[in-house]
Amino acid sequence: MKKRKLIWAFVFLVSIAFSGCATSSKGEWSEAAKNRFREDMNGIESLSDIGANKEKWIECYLSKCEMNYDTYFQANQDEAGCSILAEECVNEILSNGSVKGNWSQNDRSAFKADMDTISELDILGENKSKWIDCYLEKCEDYFPSYYHTDQDENGCERLAAECGSELFGLE
Repeated sequence: MKKRKLIWAFVFLVSIAFSGCATSSKGEWSEAAKNRFREDMNGIESLSDIGANKEKWIECYLSKCEMNYDTYFQANQDEAGCSILAEECVNEILSNGSVKGNWSQNDRSAFKADMDTISELDILGENKSKWIDCYLEKCEDYFPSYYHTDQDENGCERLAAECGSELFGLE
């Protein structure tokens, strides 16, 4: 009798466990798959580099993977495709609404505020703000956002030199 109760209890527990394991499909991953995805992404140490936007990025990336793959396992097998989706989320989340040639007011303000704190620019004297405006304009025309500007040291150096040349005849 005890054995029969144990078997029924086991069958009941197994049926409950399986009822919670919905299958995944494109656009509708199971909650278990989504949670596994989030856990795996949170375990990637390098994602700390995106700071406060980490959770937004993870949710963006999860959404894009879910819409493009039937399962998390399938997404995990397509490194090239997922790299493209990850980059799309970087652009969406970290660009603050900026696009090449038309940055958001937040990016423009952050750029100017950061430039104002660079003590080496004080040597420009009354021309400091002219140089910052020139540099901002060039960066805005060349990069899709302030975030992207921050990622390309060589490009920034070239644009900064162009402003020096235009404003002061420096080469």
